[in-house]
Amino acid sequence: MSTKTHFLRTEAWLAYIAIVLLLLHVRLVPFEPDAVKPRNIFQFDLMMTFDAAPADTAVSVYLPQPSERQDVFAETVQANHMEQSVYTADSGRISRWIGGRDADSISYSAMISSVGYRYEIPAELRINPDLDSSWQPYLRASEAIAVQHPEIQSLWQSISPTDDQSVLQVLQVIYNYTSGLETLPFKGLTDSLTALRLGAASCNGKSRLFVSLARLNGIPARLVGGIVLNEGRKKTSHQWVEVYIENQWVAFDPTNRYFAQLPSHYLELYRGDHSLFSHTANIGFDYSFNIQDQFISPALLPHVNEDDAGATVNSSINLAALLTQINMPAKTVSIFLMLPICALIITVMRNLMGLKSFGIFMPMLIASACAFVGLGPGLLGFALIVVIAFAAHVLLHPLRLLKIPRLATIISVINLATIALLYTVDRFTDMQFGLMSLFPVIIISFVADKLHDLAEERDWLELAKTIAGTLISIAACYLCLTSALLHGIFAVYPETYLLVLAAQIYMGRWTGIRVAELLRFRNLVNQQFGVMGINARNRDYVARLNSSRELRSAADKLESKTRLRSAGIPVPDTLAEFSEFAQLEQLNEVLSSLQEFVIKPNAGSQGNGILIIKGRQGEQFIGSSGQSISLLSIRRHLTEIINGNYSQLGDSDTAFLEPLIHQHPLLQTIAPYGLCDIRILVSEGRILSAMLRLPTRDSGGKANLHQGAIGAAVDLQTGEISRCQRNGQPLARHPDNQEPLIGVKLPYWQQILDISDKCSQAIPLGYMGIDICLDKERGPLVLEVNGRPGLEIQNVNHFGLYDRLTISNGVTQST
Repeated sequence: MSTKTHFLRTEAWLAYIAIVLLLLHVRLVPFEPDAVKPRNIFQFDLMMTFDAAPADTAVSVYLPQPSERQDVFAETVQANHMEQSVYTADSGRISRWIGGRDADSISYSAMISSVGYRYEIPAELRINPDLDSSWQPYLRASEAIAVQHPEIQSLWQSISPTDDQSVLQVLQVIYNYTSGLETLPFKGLTDSLTALRLGAASCNGKSRLFVSLARLNGIPARLVGGIVLNEGRKKTSHQWVEVYIENQWVAFDPTNRYFAQLPSHYLELYRGDHSLFSHTANIGFDYSFNIQDQFISPALLPHVNEDDAGATVNSSINLAALLTQINMPAKTVSIFLMLPICALIITVMRNLMGLKSFGIFMPMLIASACAFVGLGPGLLGFALIVVIAFAAHVLLHPLRLLKIPRLATIISVINLATIALLYTVDRFTDMQFGLMSLFPVIIISFVADKLHDLAEERDWLELAKTIAGTLISIAACYLCLTSALLHGIFAVYPETYLLVLAAQIYMGRWTGIRVAELLRFRNLVNQQFGVMGINARNRDYVARLNSSRELRSAADKLESKTRLRSAGIPVPDTLAEFSEFAQLEQLNEVLSSLQEFVIKPNAGSQGNGILIIKGRQGEQFIGSSGQSISLLSIRRHLTEIINGNYSQLGDSDTAFLEPLIHQHPLLQTIAPYGLCDIRILVSEGRILSAMLRLPTRDSGGKANLHQGAIGAAVDLQTGEISRCQRNGQPLARHPDNQEPLIGVKLPYWQQILDISDKCSQAIPLGYMGIDICLDKERGPLVLEVNGRPGLEIQNVNHFGLYDRLTISNGVTQST
């Protein structure tokens, strides 16, 4: 059985098990579409405030009550120093709070699910003149609803239909007249006579006049009070009418023009001619409603398994229900359920698409915050933090602070700026920030550190790619986190998580080339030798051929030098080591006899942290570009290295000094602005490829291709440069001095090949890169070995490595 077959069977078995469990689940509990179909849910918040009274304060209010058309979920109340009692009357569900002198506020919140309806009144339906006495309350007059008043009767005489015994015609005439009245803003109670006399009224006046005319004609009618659940914060409640028709109450709203129908966003609070609030006098009472409209999976609602809840989630297993039982809010539950899927999305974004981001799973955390505040505000908050972090970095740079204190300072600046931002935004919006307030805690450590490194390297293109990749990843995770359909599926059918697990494992085995690499190696994809991507490098070669111990040894430059020197391989000497701050006391003595040297971090990479000293003038040292460097600056640089500022793992590090290498005259002639190095790629003792990296002015004297150095392909047989490129563009001469590069033969070539072979034996990495320089006097010197060599050597040599490695090492190609 091949390795590939075994891996595929692992994922396949997980998928098979998931499908079988899912089919059994659906067989035992028949699938109900409403179990996962999102429902329109309103978050209803009521805030009541009042002055702290010297004696007991009493406040009463009608609360939402479950009925055939509306469900009430997840009610919460906060009322410090007050006792609550709830009772149900014919008019509705009443909550009463009584508290002492310290009481000053009450907050109530609930999730509301409601449905609308429309009723078709039969044209042949007649008014029933023989109603029994039980209907008298809905037929007689009241203080605010006149019935037999002459003005009401006169009005009816002027508008009555041809058939005044037809329920449909009578109600249509009443509706047409009352809905045609001018609508006024609410300014208190308006009785039916006042509405008639003014020819204008707010919702309560129009509704009372409607009831007056209906009762005058012997049709039972009543007022209904509630809230129109439009999103936002407001103070207005609403009143409409219900008429008793064919054994049911049917709604009419002359203000908003609904005839025998009620839309789904109407919340009923009480029935009858009542006030929504009652309270102790002279307490400065005030209130406001805040409504949010959202789609939520039924599985996230606390009562979805109850028969009277109007839901049809019949699953015996409901992950959301388990979490809501421990009082976890529905929004938090939805995020918790989606985290594995978001992790899969990030995996696909990185391993399939090749997108880069600030941190691996940090976009998932930001998307979680966006789920509370919205994608736009969330991305704006992220962008502002990036801008603030970058501005702080620029402002602090002249102070030359050490990296760790500098990052701590930037974090403090971002925290203060974020506090000011949240406070300012809250003054002008009703936004509920939720997890947005945790943005600094979640992302500052990721963003500030990565931003610092990219800014130090002035790699603006890489910075732009990282920001773009982060934004795309955040948006993808946000769409997943806010999908009510996915919430329902994964809550009600948890077997689907096995499918996610299978996909994650498959992505972990997948070694195909990433989408971003198709662009990076676009000139090579059609060649005979396939391009090797980072997935294949990491899994098929680094992980398979390189032991963890040897990888650690290769990353430790001092240990590598010791092992190479013991094998008789030439390496630069080590003049001094500084692994502790106390050892810096010897710095003056160490430097007293040195005119030129190089400072390197032991665990550094890509040339970061290297400081070149080319000479000295008195107490001042001369840097690689001729700048003057003080002893204090050198001490500060050594301190940063020991702190781990340039370490690949961020751990404390060792700084060491080497003699300054004077490169071979041939290389010095064609590339005088820094030290060239030769990268030899070796796999299981076989030399596969070679390139020469030549520094430029733009690369700052570093042989780093991503910073503008030149990559030159070297023929393995002759050591001759066959082609060159810089930033993806071919060239034949060095751009700084116009020296020809094509056709140059590297000296000591056979010795370089022999040294490379010995390196693979001294440090037995099955897949490695060896960096060699040519010293003017000593010849080839091994600078370092690399257990994870980069892939740009494929573009430089203009051929891919993957199939060549596969044929050489007997690796079965994965797809």
